[in-house]
Amino acid sequence: FFFRCAARMALLLPLLLLLAVSRVSLSSRSLPGRDPTTYVYDDFTLAQPYDTLEHYNFYGSTVVTKDFIRLTPDRQSRQGAVWLTAPFRPPSADKFPGWEVVLEFDVHGQGRKLFGDGFALWYTPTFGTLGPVFGAPDMFTGLGVFFDTYSNVQQVHGQYISVMIGDGRTAYDHTRDGGDAKLAGCPVRFRGLDHYAYFRLVYNDKLLRGYVDVGNGWEECFVVRRVLLPPGYHFGLSAATGDLADNHDIISFRVAEPAPMSMQERMQLVQRIEQDIKEGVANKQHHDPQYEHGFAEPDDDDVFSSPLVILFVAVVVLLGVVAVLYVTRKQQKKSRTHFT
Repeated sequence: FFFRCAARMALLLPLLLLLAVSRVSLSSRSLPGRDPTTYVYDDFTLAQPYDTLEHYNFYGSTVVTKDFIRLTPDRQSRQGAVWLTAPFRPPSADKFPGWEVVLEFDVHGQGRKLFGDGFALWYTPTFGTLGPVFGAPDMFTGLGVFFDTYSNVQQVHGQYISVMIGDGRTAYDHTRDGGDAKLAGCPVRFRGLDHYAYFRLVYNDKLLRGYVDVGNGWEECFVVRRVLLPPGYHFGLSAATGDLADNHDIISFRVAEPAPMSMQERMQLVQRIEQDIKEGVANKQHHDPQYEHGFAEPDDDDVFSSPLVILFVAVVVLLGVVAVLYVTRKQQKKSRTHFT
């Protein structure tokens, strides 16, 4: 009986292997576990098969397929965009309510060494106009996160993600990845992967955090403090090509409630803030404790005043007191035993 079963399994093994290979070849290039873990706003979601698009407008060279939304094809001098027509107003009484965005994207093309220009994620009071900043207007108001693939001569890196808060008067400097207007950023190779790339943007308690995942799990890209983003702005995505070109594909876009930081993340941020305070760097409107921008003492509503941080410090102090009392009592007991 055992040998008959083994013989049957040997005959079935090639078929099972063929099915497994076929399943892998037909599987999606999406990576598991990248979706938001909190409540997702359905009206502010783009996801396959893109059958609910009534809240979005499409502009320029944008094309919608069953697998992706292509903002630009791999052709020169193209601009494309997709914008949410409804302003984002979460059910919160906060003056600057929090939110979280998880973006799944794919930038690829025929170029091996030369390609461009890139795409952008927006949160601005106006929408629907194409322009020179990755397919959107310059001198914008609000938030712009830029995924730049063009290798500038002045920069030592190629692909770069940066963030900027526009005041309606400051221009974006293409030659320096945003220039002085850039608040923070990180060099990361997100183009031409064999799977989709992911970007997570969390805004909560005036803290803006960016994370990128190119296949190795979420890695921090930037943290910027004292960012004021009111409700009622519009989310959007845009892309542009110039003399160089690329396919800029959006796979999914989801807006959700912000996920809270873990205790470890909070303590690491506190340590970085304390280090910059000790260095005595100058105060500025926005502050990035990870890069060149410094800050003075934190505001009352900053991370130092977080209940979780206060509770953590209180627990540490209490454990220290208990440990001292325990050691003292143990030493006293040894002394009494010695003299009896």
